[in-house]
Amino acid sequence: MISKKAIKKKFRRNFIKTNSARDAWSKIIEEYKITNPKGKIILPAYIGWSPNEGSGIFDSVLKSGLKFDFYDLSLHLDINFEDLKQKTIKDKSQLVLLVHYFGFVDSKYDKITKWLSEKNIFFVEDCAHAWLTDLIGGVCGRKGAFSFYSLHKLLPLNTGGIMVNNSPEENLKPQISPFFELNYDLFSIYSIRRSNYNYLVNLLNKINGIEVIYKKLEDGICPQTLPVIVEDYDRTKLYHQMNDKGYGMVSLYHTMIKQLDNSSSQSANTLSKNLFTFFILKLFLEKEITKSNNLIKYVCKE
Repeated sequence: MISKKAIKKKFRRNFIKTNSARDAWSKIIEEYKITNPKGKIILPAYIGWSPNEGSGIFDSVLKSGLKFDFYDLSLHLDINFEDLKQKTIKDKSQLVLLVHYFGFVDSKYDKITKWLSEKNIFFVEDCAHAWLTDLIGGVCGRKGAFSFYSLHKLLPLNTGGIMVNNSPEENLKPQISPFFELNYDLFSIYSIRRSNYNYLVNLLNKINGIEVIYKKLEDGICPQTLPVIVEDYDRTKLYHQMNDKGYGMVSLYHTMIKQLDNSSSQSANTLSKNLFTFFILKLFLEKEITKSNNLIKYVCKE
């Protein structure tokens, strides 16, 4: 006979509301500090800072007072797995943060998370850009001990974060999932974002002067924005020119935290100076751009 009794632990995730993703990350660090008061946090070497918002990821680390280090990323934000191994294997008590930039997942994600789990290394997934990749796509966010979201990065909300405990204790009081209160059709948002992303990539692939980082949209991925590398042109100047013409560009991570000033990572040294992102909306590119076959000439023409 098939039992109707619910399995409480295996199929549960505990969702806890916070004011922001930053607050969720801080709460996770505090949980880690309970058993590791002198612990260490290993972060990706691509962390931005702005005068208005500070650094979402790194501010929480500094506030914790814990030691920290950075693992290497490539020019396309791929994790240098060997560097990550070297940074963690000697001290397995460290907390490793995996960041799903712009809603995408590392090509070695399964291999990396399997290794971290086998070595009993505590790791957390930053899904601030990728919570629909987690919730709808199901391809990230569930393998770490915790993950966290930023609601306003994908929905028209001013604030809101979520801390997700992927292995809640059996006797832990369950939290009501906040998503039941949002009244948004998350699957439709997921599907439209994917459709718009593919539409824009098709246009951008025909244009000289930029390189799309994620040329293929894998199954399950819900992009937050569309990141590109600007070739042979001043990124900041192009950012202002595009916005002046109404294209709504975003220049994320334009300034690295000072702790990465001497980093050898390609992401910190090169990508931060040459990357900006398109919002995932069709109206931000017009047919005239593809006709010119050169984004720079089109934007800069009188």
